[in-house]
Amino acid sequence: MADIIDLSSRLKPGVNLITAHPLEFRKGEWLAGSAIVCTRSESDKFESHRQRLIQSQDKPYMSLVPNHITLDGGYHFTVAALFRFREEEPLMRRLYRLAGLMECATKAPSPILRTDLVRRFFKIINEEKMDLNVSWRGNVRNFLLPLFPNDYNPNVFLNAIESADSLKELLLRIEEETGKQFDLLAGNYVFYVPESFYAR
Repeated sequence: MADIIDLSSRLKPGVNLITAHPLEFRKGEWLAGSAIVCTRSESDKFESHRQRLIQSQDKPYMSLVPNHITLDGGYHFTVAALFRFREEEPLMRRLYRLAGLMECATKAPSPILRTDLVRRFFKIINEEKMDLNVSWRGNVRNFLLPLFPNDYNPNVFLNAIESADSLKELLLRIEEETGKQFDLLAGNYVFYVPESFYAR
């Protein structure tokens, strides 16, 4: 079994990595509340600071907090579902595509959704929500996770959707853009989650 699963990193004191791939999730230093997301460079600085505190045997209260975005509101439900599927990349990508569908339904100025095709669109959303067993509760406006503007301009997603000429093209563009965003999240960002995410 040891040849298959490397348990050595779990035995090292102070290791807070939960998963490194496809999205990097790390344990935050707080019990409940919101997850945060930051760039890899900010995470590297934060982890260096954290390791210095651990090596000095001080209690690891953080005087340095990485430059981050708090994932509350609708973002909370998205990141919590991604965390639940953290070992299954195809499900994570499907979930993120569903977040894109939801974003399109609430924000995107798609002419397709002003036709009778809107029924089919919402049927697809409801089927995916049931298959993945996910929901966003409350008055939610944001589903796709925020990215820093120098990585991805949110208008790209809205413009791609607005110019789709058919439902098939609309679905394809949502899948393409959410795929690009997921790849950026995987390559450039790190998520810190409260204990309430993983202590179940």
